[in-house]
Amino acid sequence: MKKVDLEIHDISLTGSSSGAYTMVLGVVGGTTRIPVVIGAAEAQSIALELENMKSSRPLTHDMYKSTLIAFGMEVVEVLVYKFQEGVFFAKVLVSNGESIEEIDSRVSDAVGVAVRFRSPIRCYDAVVKQAGINPEEFSEGLEYDVDIHIGLGEIEEIDDTPDLELLETELKEAIDNEDYELASELRDQIDKIKNKNKDE
Repeated sequence: MKKVDLEIHDISLTGSSSGAYTMVLGVVGGTTRIPVVIGAAEAQSIALELENMKSSRPLTHDMYKSTLIAFGMEVVEVLVYKFQEGVFFAKVLVSNGESIEEIDSRVSDAVGVAVRFRSPIRCYDAVVKQAGINPEEFSEGLEYDVDIHIGLGEIEEIDDTPDLELLETELKEAIDNEDYELASELRDQIDKIKNKNKDE
């Protein structure tokens, strides 16, 4: 299965009361973005490493790195291999120089370790097609400007073509505003509607 390289584009507060963050992974050399909701602790850990800053005491990902190095091991790759029901699945590939072991992980932890080892972050192309958001795809064919105010709770009730067009317009607006969390939710709703229409 084909793999693509990913890079971290942004980590920002989602704006919700949960205190969660959105980590935006982008396909290297492309325009597709993959938004991943992560916890505050993981966001801080990744951001500190990206900024070459150190905390006063080792964070969990620092300890993980130190432990692997102490046993002569290193992370050779992080792979996002599945996206199911809104959840990403990843694994950390660890080598001792002779063999490689695959360790199941959340994407946030896998990325936190990858940035410390400067190891590549990769994703199966099928996952990118399934969960990725490409701003260019929604910049064409939508020449009208519609002011839409649809709550996410109402989106689930939409099931006909005109409303699908409105959702796609709102998705374009979310992408233009770089609100990738909302864009991800809208994309999932659009996919549900399209799949329902196929079944009918």
